Amino acid sequence: MYQLDLIKTTKLAKKLGGPPIFHDGFLHRITVDKDTMTLDVKLLSQSNPLLNTDTRVFLKLNNIRHFSLNAKAIKNQLLIIHDLDIRKLNGHLHLILESTDGTISEVEFESIELIEA
Repeated sequence: MYQLDLIKTTKLAKKLGGPPIFHDGFLHRITVDKDTMTLDVKLLSQSNPLLNTDTRVFLKLNNIRHFSLNAKAIKNQLLIIHDLDIRKLNGHLHLILESTDGTISEVEFESIELIEA
């Protein structure tokens, strides 16, 4: 499970009254600019009890140390998210993104921002 303390301070979590649960959604786009990666994600309300409707959010990962991204071609999005975990390992944040087809993508970074689209 992702680190709740890391997410609780974000704008979206404050608006919702708590962090969304990152299960079931779509990854629409990834943007990498210097040492920042932004993931454009649509969270499905049926699996995220704090959301009344499907919600697009941007996960902005700052100070990227390294990453590996894997996905199979899917119509209209990069991948279908099964599970998204954020953990603190060895002094850095580590995002593990598992798609419904079982592929795993990983990003190691320093800080995160969660912004509603």
